[in-house]
Amino acid sequence: MRQIILSKTDSRYWLQPGKLKKWDRSATYSIYIQTKGQRHSFTLGTSNRELAARLAAGICNDLVTLGIETTLAKHKPQREAVAESISTVGEWIEAAKKVTTAKESTFDDYARCLRVIASGILALRKTKKRFSPHKGGGFSKYRAVVDAASLEILTPPAIQKWRLNYLAKATNPIEKQSRMTSCNSTLRQARSLFASRIVKFLPELRLPDPLPFTGVEFFPRQNTRYISRIDPKVILPAAHTQLAKKEPAAFLALLLALGAGLRKGEIDSLRWNQIDTQRGIIRVEVTEAASLKTQDSQGEVEIDQHLAGVLQGHRAKARAKDGDFVVENDAPVKQTTRRSYRAEETFNKLTLWLRTQGVSARKPLHELRKELGALITQEHGIYAASRALRHSNVGTTAAYYADKKERTTVDIGSWLTPANVEPLPVPLPSSKPRLHSRSKRPASAARHAR
Repeated sequence: MRQIILSKTDSRYWLQPGKLKKWDRSATYSIYIQTKGQRHSFTLGTSNRELAARLAAGICNDLVTLGIETTLAKHKPQREAVAESISTVGEWIEAAKKVTTAKESTFDDYARCLRVIASGILALRKTKKRFSPHKGGGFSKYRAVVDAASLEILTPPAIQKWRLNYLAKATNPIEKQSRMTSCNSTLRQARSLFASRIVKFLPELRLPDPLPFTGVEFFPRQNTRYISRIDPKVILPAAHTQLAKKEPAAFLALLLALGAGLRKGEIDSLRWNQIDTQRGIIRVEVTEAASLKTQDSQGEVEIDQHLAGVLQGHRAKARAKDGDFVVENDAPVKQTTRRSYRAEETFNKLTLWLRTQGVSARKPLHELRKELGALITQEHGIYAASRALRHSNVGTTAAYYADKKERTTVDIGSWLTPANVEPLPVPLPSSKPRLHSRSKRPASAARHAR
């Protein structure tokens, strides 16, 4: 049977499956039409399928006989005509910011990542002057150049070249692994600015075809398994001796990160009325001072009674009220282009102190949260750690921590003759190991120390 090809000016064309669309939570039909490299959407204002098909055919007939500009003026009189040129980086960021539902800090990260990729593709010379925050300084000039660039530069070949150039700057295998992870993160965040939940609300802006980051490739996911390189049984007593009296705010921040697994932002906004020392509970919740990373971040965090007693002691000594912040900070917050914390000065002091204790991670305070996750996983299992850290799902926890409570070894060493065996000062545990037993010194070492 000969197949009938229907024109878009025929209502029967629009009655075919998938031709009439409905936006999220919309009861009425809409259509998308592409002409001369431009994509336009038209709301038909009816939930009747047959009527919507006739209206769609009428719009297409106007498009053929009247042209795009007249058709837009007729059927979308309150909307601006579609731009003739492709939008620039800056135009798209400004427009997307007005329609996004993402948190401001999250959106700022998306915009920063897009500008990083665009500046790399443009091969802009990067000098220290671009960090100047003053009006009219190097920062403003540098950003103006990036924002003026057309989104047309974000072609698949250009993005692929940027990926490879970014990775080529690694000087060793560790840095190469780190750059693969950060490159993937940068691409994903920049791509979020062109998600359908944003694009559908900006039909007046013209985008390149294909959309930026369409078909983008990512490096293989790197191993994110947490490997403990610190001994909390050594760090905590040292902090009590060196920080509790001289820098009590920094000491409290350490306790909340290591003892409760709170994130930096959660510590920054925590008030005393969120801590129930009688029940051993810290309530992590949305407050007037701050939001949360995700909805799953909200919940009650259990702390041991000894830690609860220490927190209560600090509160009594400071005579703090319910509405007071747990981590005080007298220094004014410095406004920067990146996210600023209320207790930034306190966090900086704690970071410097943790460096002296051998904590070499890029985010020392977050390393304490990870250490608690490892301890809970080792003692109580992966599901308990997932609940304590308030991850959105246990898969996130499993990507970072190994649920391993017993040593999985074969006693191959016993096959050797005694003459070939060098005795160890302390025998290895045969089953469930104690947490961080490395903090205990061998008896022979203790005698030499005396």
